[in-house]
Amino acid sequence: MTKQDALDSPESKKAKTAVPAVEKALDVLELMAKSPDGLTMNEIVDALDRTMGEIYRVVVYLAERQYLRQNIDTSRYELTLKLFELSHTHDPTERLVKAALPMLERIAATNRQSCHIGVLNRTNVLVLASVQSPLPAGYAVRTGALFPVDQTSSGHVILAFSTDEVQERYLARRSPEDRADLKARLATIRQNGFEDTSSTMILGVRNLCVPVFDTRGVAAAITSGFIGQNNAASTAEQTLASIRLAALELSKTLGFRLDTSPFEAALTP
Repeated sequence: MTKQDALDSPESKKAKTAVPAVEKALDVLELMAKSPDGLTMNEIVDALDRTMGEIYRVVVYLAERQYLRQNIDTSRYELTLKLFELSHTHDPTERLVKAALPMLERIAATNRQSCHIGVLNRTNVLVLASVQSPLPAGYAVRTGALFPVDQTSSGHVILAFSTDEVQERYLARRSPEDRADLKARLATIRQNGFEDTSSTMILGVRNLCVPVFDTRGVAAAITSGFIGQNNAASTAEQTLASIRLAALELSKTLGFRLDTSPFEAALTP
């Protein structure tokens, strides 16, 4: 191993970014999340394989900040609801829409094509936000519209990057004759990182659809219903490339890490 390889190793990078006090606090919180019955101070120390001197002040401080509370009768520490409250300070849907709108507006302005972002809502796709083309005529999907999953590219793109369990539940609701084609469609989308196909609802519209991810996995899909027009600002291929970059940028804003994703190769434009 060369000196540069050693510097670039995961262990070296971790050493450079480590903040001991924060690391110990997160270790405690993650441990407590796995311990619904709570733990005593000695049990926390033993479970983390650290000394009492390393952990005692961290636990006491977390209790002072109300992330932990100590049961007076048993002396056991347990998590409070503060982390839950913090996680719900900003509604995930509102955060997604707020982050997505500037990127949708940029796609529409650059390519002169309408675009929208949709999420799965049971057996439908719900359009959370839509931006129209700046041209006087075009095709657009209205915000708040609901479409059956099987009629949309958005639904299939989201399903393609969902877990195997989610895909199986969807396929189980389809007829046996359709399942083979649907599996092949989802596999192709997952391999390519997008879908480029003719709309099944509107003749002459070409669906260009790309997934959006957050820290939990696939969260939504951005779609442009591409219509060829005279004096077009960009081709379908250029529009698709623009959407892929915007979707990746949005995903990173939502906490997604491309370098740790199993779909890195497919999602890299």
